[in-house]
Amino acid sequence: MKTKYIEGPLFWSSLIGFLVLLYDIGFHQNATEERFIRWFYLLFAVFMFTGQTGRVFVKQKERPLRRLAHYITWGLALLILLAEIVFGISGISLVKMLGHFYLERWLAGLMFITEFSERLFAIQKQPLHPALIFAISFLFLMFAGAFLLMVPSATKNGISFVDALFTSTSAVCVTGLTILDTGKDFTRFGQISILILIQLGGLGILTFTNLFGLFFRGRTSFQNQIMLKDFINAENIGQTFRTLIKIVVFTFSVELIGAGLIYSYIDEQVAADSGGQIFFSVFHAVSAFCNAGFSTLTNNLYEESIRFNYGVHLVVAFLIIIGGIGYVVVFNYFTFLKDWIINKYERIFKQKHIHYTRPLVSLNTKIVVYTTIILLAGGTVAYYILEYNNTLKEHHGWGKIVEAFFGSVTPRTAGFNTANIGALTLPTLLLYLLLMWIGASPGSTGGGIKTSTFAVVTLNIWQQITGKQRMELGWKEIPRKTQQRAFSIMSLSLVALGFSVFLVSIFDGELGLMPLSFECFSAYGTVGLSMGITSKLSDASKIILTITMFIGRVSFLTLLVGVVQQFFRAKNKPYQYPEEDIFIS
Repeated sequence: MKTKYIEGPLFWSSLIGFLVLLYDIGFHQNATEERFIRWFYLLFAVFMFTGQTGRVFVKQKERPLRRLAHYITWGLALLILLAEIVFGISGISLVKMLGHFYLERWLAGLMFITEFSERLFAIQKQPLHPALIFAISFLFLMFAGAFLLMVPSATKNGISFVDALFTSTSAVCVTGLTILDTGKDFTRFGQISILILIQLGGLGILTFTNLFGLFFRGRTSFQNQIMLKDFINAENIGQTFRTLIKIVVFTFSVELIGAGLIYSYIDEQVAADSGGQIFFSVFHAVSAFCNAGFSTLTNNLYEESIRFNYGVHLVVAFLIIIGGIGYVVVFNYFTFLKDWIINKYERIFKQKHIHYTRPLVSLNTKIVVYTTIILLAGGTVAYYILEYNNTLKEHHGWGKIVEAFFGSVTPRTAGFNTANIGALTLPTLLLYLLLMWIGASPGSTGGGIKTSTFAVVTLNIWQQITGKQRMELGWKEIPRKTQQRAFSIMSLSLVALGFSVFLVSIFDGELGLMPLSFECFSAYGTVGLSMGITSKLSDASKIILTITMFIGRVSFLTLLVGVVQQFFRAKNKPYQYPEEDIFIS
């Protein structure tokens, strides 16, 4: 039997099943609609059981993990059918028997995830530029999240499409700018939806789709492997799958530890019951690691119940730093320590006469770490001095140092605030604009022009001042193409910010230039800090900031490269023109 007669119907059926699932959990139904949904789930289970039977017993050559997934869904469908037969005769509803743990919903959700991941993974085989695929993945997630937030069960009083798209973009681009109160205006379903969008946006939907695709399919094209290697910065093509697993395991492990630490520091003032405290901890751990800045508290971490909880502030700050420094740096230092320990063990305990090779820390890692330390230390000292008698006045002792440190961490694309941003002094606001513009590090969950870009541009300026012909650092030379890319990223960021401020000031100029500029810098740097004017913006300004967040997350240069090279492919000419100098004063 040809597999196309099985694969196609199963995919479209899983899509229909997911839409019905979304309607089931997102909309309120009357008795007639509930009966229709129940009968649909039953027919869906029958069809999935039949289709998976054909898959499991007809297809011979298939990856074991993918076959296991098919066995799971096949068994789940069989369990639903048996339960319906056994309990349906006596009139006992499966829904009543299982309470809120609906097997039908799990079947529909699992089938959609597996089928959709494989299809989306296959799309990457199309002749599209990798940068364009990267940008399209975020666009898809932004609009899908907007429609998800518009279902009645996601909000308590409804939400417009513009506000839903703005919130979805803010979550997917891990920005944190909010129009509605996440804790009060969104239901638990809506908050979970935002949490999922933050997680998918922080790591990138391509990370998950490629992981599922490689996990279930076990094979991919050479072109797709090259794209994936560049996307996750793997050492070589053969390491792509292993690196993907490392990224996901590392992310979930750090978030789990962070959630546990936050839970240990909070009490009933934050959430009344243990379930609410667990959700609060998980939500803020994911939001902090992904540098999103979303909070279920009305005033973020400036809420009175947690304003002086320095333990939570420190945990959130270090989650922001770990998420913003990039997994490449973390993996590099892990390899460095592992090799150093093995070398020491071999020489001391086994006394082997082996050639000692000193573990290496890449130049990229050094630049990222040194720049991050300088920005954090300088920001902490500056915040402490500038805000000592202002926003830090209500803190005492080491609390001032903690809050100054947090105030230096959060504008690096995080968005959490433990102070009233509108009450900051003007020099501090200008400092925040600089930190938001620089942002996090490459390969991280944060935005901005990135620390390495800022460092390379600064080194280039120093090179021009000293008159050196080459940019050298740490016995290494930084290639000219890296310098050109850094200047392109910086220049394009200023163009994007200039247009954003200009357009927003046209529609909402009465709100003031500084608050509007702060809002635009926050959007482009995917920070999420605001001087309190986000909810006052017009729909036109919200759309402009939505585009600004998207451009800031995917990088203006990446977006332009993907579009231009996809539709206007330049040919390398076999000749070279003579050079002529340009007078620059």
